[in-house]
Amino acid sequence: MLKNLPSQSVSWQSALIVTTIDVLSTFNLILFCVFSCCTRLQKCPPTVQDFLVLGAAVKHGQVPPVLATRLDKTINCWKTYQSAKIIVSGGIVQNTKTSEAEVMAAYLIAHGIPARKIICETQALNTWQNLAFASQLIKSQETVVVTSDFHVLRARTYARKMGLNWSFVSSKTPWRYCPLTFMRDYLGIIRDHWWVFCGSTLLLLLVELILK
Repeated sequence: MLKNLPSQSVSWQSALIVTTIDVLSTFNLILFCVFSCCTRLQKCPPTVQDFLVLGAAVKHGQVPPVLATRLDKTINCWKTYQSAKIIVSGGIVQNTKTSEAEVMAAYLIAHGIPARKIICETQALNTWQNLAFASQLIKSQETVVVTSDFHVLRARTYARKMGLNWSFVSSKTPWRYCPLTFMRDYLGIIRDHWWVFCGSTLLLLLVELILK
């Protein structure tokens, strides 16, 4: 069909498609960033039995800044619910010798959390597995998942798909890591819901063509 159209028409339609995708992507990204920042306002429920800290890549056995903010948030929350257990979830990735969970546990212990309060889940390699494997260790619905602000939407979506009615609190991402982490998780959401994005784009294009 495009071959039979004048070259100017083809150019106009190409420009329309590119502009529509760009506008829709930018608008959705802004909404995602606003939602992520608003998750920082979420407080823990009145009763908490367990905290689940979602893992992130560690380097040379050290906790990177983004993961450190999750653990610091957990430490601050735990001080109010000291009877709760803390489950740290993360396996061995990127050919490291120590699992994310073990590195996270060491960080918590170094910051005053009793070792008896920490449970390590050392098999998970991604967010879905973090939640799935941890759910085998957690029996209470009074569970709070702690992760970064940019990560809450995707993690909570996975939890709902698994039937896990857990609460979420988020940590603030250090500013210098925001561009990469926010964009990466936003693209992950598009990957998981590509049909919604494509459907919205086609609908918007249809409306523009009708108005044209």
